Amino acid sequence: MASLRQFSSRDGGADRHATAAPEAAGTRKPTKLLLKVNVEGSPGPVQVVISPENTVGDLVKATVEIYVREKRRPLLAETDPRRFELHYSQFSLESLNSEEKLISLESRNFYLCQRLAASSE
Repeated sequence: MASLRQFSSRDGGADRHATAAPEAAGTRKPTKLLLKVNVEGSPGPVQVVISPENTVGDLVKATVEIYVREKRRPLLAETDPRRFELHYSQFSLESLNSEEKLISLESRNFYLCQRLAASSE
């Protein structure tokens, strides 16, 4: 036990960690976000790693590209990202603004569905 105390005091031990904590707790911004997007009719979510500075429109585009590339089922009848809208959940009637930054969203889980013909942005 004496050697452990000796090592701690010689190395700075808890003092070193105490001074590093405020820096770690500062205003660091994440460089990437892991988002899960449930696609309408699909049994599981698509996981997308994307920059927080990207927009909802970028997330929709990335999700559709991954879904098609992975050949997920059911196949999408339309692969144009402009034909889709993103929601917080399948029970949410209001779609997210395609120009909104991802870092400002309240969730990391979303629901992607085809845009209704009457819906316009």
